[in-house]
Amino acid sequence: MHRKHIVPLIAAGFAASFVAWFVPSKAVAAVGGNGTPSAATVDTDDDFLPDAVEWVVLTNSNNPDTDGDQIPDFVEVVEAGQPRHESWPLPRDQQMRLIVTGPSPASPDPRTWMHVFHRVMTPGMAQGEGASAIQSFETWLESPAWPGVRFPLNAFVGAGAVYRERITVKEGVWVQLSIPLVSEAILAAVLPCTIWAETTVDGESLMSGVNLTNTPSGIASLVPYTPGRYVFQTLKPIAVPLPFAGSNQVCVLELTEQTSGPAGTTYQVVDADCEDANELECSVSCPNSIGWTVTIPGGTELIGGQ
Repeated sequence: MHRKHIVPLIAAGFAASFVAWFVPSKAVAAVGGNGTPSAATVDTDDDFLPDAVEWVVLTNSNNPDTDGDQIPDFVEVVEAGQPRHESWPLPRDQQMRLIVTGPSPASPDPRTWMHVFHRVMTPGMAQGEGASAIQSFETWLESPAWPGVRFPLNAFVGAGAVYRERITVKEGVWVQLSIPLVSEAILAAVLPCTIWAETTVDGESLMSGVNLTNTPSGIASLVPYTPGRYVFQTLKPIAVPLPFAGSNQVCVLELTEQTSGPAGTTYQVVDADCEDANELECSVSCPNSIGWTVTIPGGTELIGGQ
């Protein structure tokens, strides 16, 4: 399906709020077509980040604290910290992070997923105040091809939302809302784009986005690695190519802002190096990324960049 057919479909989506999905009774744990757990529920290390999410954000799905700095991966991911690098304690505040993942290679479910994670720090959190503190919820899609236009995401949403909530002693209430979207093939037809979520938590407005683009290995999102440096990570795991198996590296890009306009902020890759990252393999073509440009509606700030 071509972009020209998809865009009217998005624009025709009803403008209803997603806030009802934050009521646990409205959400169910989704399963794949053969009864296996969905990509939104498999969480090997029980750190409240599904394995599919950990692949995308470069954390270890077998370790709830990838870098061993005593800050849980969930907190570092939601607070846009550096979960692969030891860091100072992060602010104890309300925060939200949007992440998109692809279908699991082991599952017959072809859908992509949008995951919205909240860290709720309110006076009532000891009583389990998580979802009730989230007062509004809106999502939309923006593309450099249509500057300034917000396309409602409703038309991309499927049935079977997953809701989870966890009360922690020191790190607030953790909330996960995962919503199934269309297949990779349909999503690829509108790329590049940025998907946004905006919520209000206890009167505070929060916003997060994820930039998506087509690559030879599939749809990829721009993921913060360290301040000013990013990785284009595929939405679903890919096989490690031989003969490089075992070197455990990823291509990290340093971006410099070039221009800013109605379509968004354009960045140029000024450096590209292979660095250690679990379960990943850096391509020998990594240095060839230098000189690439990427345009992001809203810039890198709301996808975790500093």
